[in-house]
Amino acid sequence: MQQSFFHDWDRKLIWSGILLIAGFLAINSVSAAFPVPPNDGFVTDTAGLLSSDQEQSIEAEIGAYRRETSNEIAVAIIKNLQGSAIEEAGLEIGRKWGIGAGQKNNGILMLIAYEERQVRIEVGYGLEGAVPDIVAKGIVEMDMIPKFRDGDYGGAITAALDSLKKHIGGEYKSDRYAVGEGEPGLLPYVFFVLFILLQGLIAVMARSKTWWLGGIFGGAAGVILTVIFGWWLTIPFLVFLGLLIDFIVSKHPPRGGRGGFFGGGFRGGRSGGGFGGFGGGSFGGGGASGRW
Repeated sequence: MQQSFFHDWDRKLIWSGILLIAGFLAINSVSAAFPVPPNDGFVTDTAGLLSSDQEQSIEAEIGAYRRETSNEIAVAIIKNLQGSAIEEAGLEIGRKWGIGAGQKNNGILMLIAYEERQVRIEVGYGLEGAVPDIVAKGIVEMDMIPKFRDGDYGGAITAALDSLKKHIGGEYKSDRYAVGEGEPGLLPYVFFVLFILLQGLIAVMARSKTWWLGGIFGGAAGVILTVIFGWWLTIPFLVFLGLLIDFIVSKHPPRGGRGGFFGGGFRGGRSGGGFGGFGGGSFGGGGASGRW
C-alpha cells in the first residue's frame, strides 16, 4: 500500500511538471502576440529610418528581383517589438503578409526593430536550402550590424539584399561565413561544455534528496544560451528538463561510476517596382537574429 502511494505521488509530480511547463509556454505565446503593421509594399518603414530616395531604390531593386526570379523579399522596419521576441514578431509578419509564392514558399523577411536595436532575417521554407541559418547569421553579423552601428540603415539593407541574391543564385556558398565569429563556430563548444558539466551534475543530483537543484541548473543553462544566442525559449524548457532529470536520478540513482543520463534538443500603399501584394508564402522559423 505504501509503495503504491509513492508511485501515485511520483506520477502526480511528473504530470504536474508537464502541465506547469505547458501552461507557461501557452501563456508566454499569448503574451508575445505581436501586432503586425499593415503592409506598405516591399519596404514598410514605420520607424522612419530610411529617406524617401533610399526606400524607393530598395523597393525598385526588390521588385526587379521578384520579376526575374519570383522570389519575394520584404523589409519591415518597426519602432519597437512591444514586448515580443523578434523571432515571434518575424514569424507573425512573415505569415500574415504571406511573403513568397504560395506553393514555393520562397519568401524572405528582413525585420529591424529600432528601439531594441535588433535585426532578424526570416527565411521561408522554400529558400532554407539556399539560405540556411549559418548564411542568415553571417549576413546579419557581417553585412548588416557593422553598418547599423554606423547609422547606415539603407546601406545595411542594400548589402544584405546583395548577399541574399548571390547566395540564392549560387554565386556565394555557405562556407563564406564559416570562418566568421558567431553562432556557427561557438555552438559546438557550448554544447560540449554543457555536456561535460551535465555528467558531473547528475552525480551531484543523484545524491541529493530533493530535485529542485536540477531546475536551477537547467535555468542557468538556459540563461547562458539566451545571453549568447538569444534562445530565450530554452529557459523554461531546460528548467523543466533539469527538474525531470533530477527527479529521475534522485529516485533511481545510476549504479556504478559510469552511469548517467543525457537529454536535449533544439533545433528563427505604394506600388513602387510593381508591388501588387505578396503571394501567400509560409515560414517555419528558419533564419537568424542579431543586435547592434
